[in-house]
Amino acid sequence: MILKLTFESILNECNRLAQEQQTQEQERWFKSNLVKLRTDYEKGIINEVTYHKKELEILGELKKLVST
Repeated sequence: MILKLTFESILNECNRLAQEQQTQEQERWFKSNLVKLRTDYEKGIINEVTYHKKELEILGELKKLVST
């Protein structure tokens, strides 16, 4: 019984660490997209309206991710 509980605890910790890593990777991906978006705007590839619309979308998704 003790061995089973120990393995369950180890598995739970591994799952928690995997979820944490996935969240960090997603967060980096969103931040990278924000930088690319800003660069595209500064280069004139996209206009201000498009920039702000996409920025709000990305920030909204990032906020959802962090609050979960």
